[in-house]
Amino acid sequence: MTPRDWGRLLARRVGMLAIFAVVALATFAALRGRAPSPAAVVLITVDTLRGDFIWHPGGGAETPFLDHLAAGGVVFDSAYATSSWTAPSMASLFTSLPPSSHGVTGIWNEAHHSLEQHLLPPSLTTLAESFQKAGYVTIGMPANLHLSHDLGFAQGFDYYAGQAGFVDARRLNNKVRLALIGAFGDEWSHIWKSRKAFLWVHYFDPHFPYSAREPWVTRYAPEYASAPSAFDIPTSWPELQSRYPHPVPADMARIIPLYASEISFLDDQLHVLSDRLGLEDEDVLLIFTADHGEEFAEHGAMGHGQGLHEELVHVPLLIRWPAGIAGGRRIAAPVSLLDIYPTLLDLAGLSRQAGLLGQSLAGVLRGVGLAAPTDPVFSELLPPQGDVRSVRDGRWKLLRHNSDGRKQLFDLAADPSEQHDRASESPDIVRRLDALLTSREQSVPPPPSDAGTEVVHDPAVSERMRALGYLPGPP
Repeated sequence: MTPRDWGRLLARRVGMLAIFAVVALATFAALRGRAPSPAAVVLITVDTLRGDFIWHPGGGAETPFLDHLAAGGVVFDSAYATSSWTAPSMASLFTSLPPSSHGVTGIWNEAHHSLEQHLLPPSLTTLAESFQKAGYVTIGMPANLHLSHDLGFAQGFDYYAGQAGFVDARRLNNKVRLALIGAFGDEWSHIWKSRKAFLWVHYFDPHFPYSAREPWVTRYAPEYASAPSAFDIPTSWPELQSRYPHPVPADMARIIPLYASEISFLDDQLHVLSDRLGLEDEDVLLIFTADHGEEFAEHGAMGHGQGLHEELVHVPLLIRWPAGIAGGRRIAAPVSLLDIYPTLLDLAGLSRQAGLLGQSLAGVLRGVGLAAPTDPVFSELLPPQGDVRSVRDGRWKLLRHNSDGRKQLFDLAADPSEQHDRASESPDIVRRLDALLTSREQSVPPPPSDAGTEVVHDPAVSERMRALGYLPGPP
């Protein structure tokens, strides 16, 4: 070889070593949590959004903007809420603890014109508090009175819409804009991310009562255009239950198109919010999920909060951060909403306190470590709302009904709608999953000593909760 050839070979090897060094340093930094941190963290949760209505074959709603976001992010196809109604599920997301540990499990009548709900214990360090302690400006905008300031959900937020009420997405978007003006001034759109912000927005739209949103409802039910009165349903949950005392799937033909149209309306308003806030920017870490799903007579009931079947606890989950995560991926392995808290701390490079029971998905998202999560996922519906627990491990899911001792086993790979109980033919699997449930119950910590309840003495709030199905009615 000539001296020039030797020089070229040496240059190539030096270049390869340099590339190797850069890759190694990037990997080491990721492993050590020193990857670039996001300019803003935006958590969007949606009330009552089933996981099978978006991003799944045959999904019941058109969501072009969410489809666009998903194409640039990571979708977890088997994400699970920890319970099947708002308060315990959202408390779990914000504490990375199951309902049996944070203690937010019920709502009930304290008297004819007031209600009582378990309080999120002040001693627990919430996701918002972790970001607040790290110097982020924290803003919470929930459109659900179960998440009000008085019930403990404002912990860690600098700005909070504690009484936003059950408003629709268009009005909530305006409240978000006003909150950002309050936090950052009239020039908020130019500076809010440079200040580092943690923003949580909780939409209510898919929840009952279901409105007919055009033009989508006509797409899902063309007959609506000529006979809209045929789709009129009661706006009071007790009245709806009276109309369908023993609902079957055929009864839902006039209800599901309304529900789906609400999801598409929400998708449209999310696009508006994104254009306003720049949610597609490279340095925005965006999380999109739901608190629980909704049943439409798949197992003999309507609504939510009555069990832990797939239509109630399987929720969508998208994590998107173009500057820090390679997008365009889907992960089939089951994960839990408990995992969001530790994942966000790791992605943002924040220290993680002890006691979080979720697993961080940061390594999976960054391509470091396991290709997919492997832990079983658990859900609970606890007294006074119910007494059911579930565990999913791989393809198998066990439901344990503590009130009567029943155990139901489902093979979700072969029977995703849970129509065929396999418990009697697979006793070994039942015993194994039942042991996982027992071990979980015995290992998780009890609620802290400051767990308690809060009484809301507003008759208007109680009546609204009753109309939405959260309280028995009439008084």
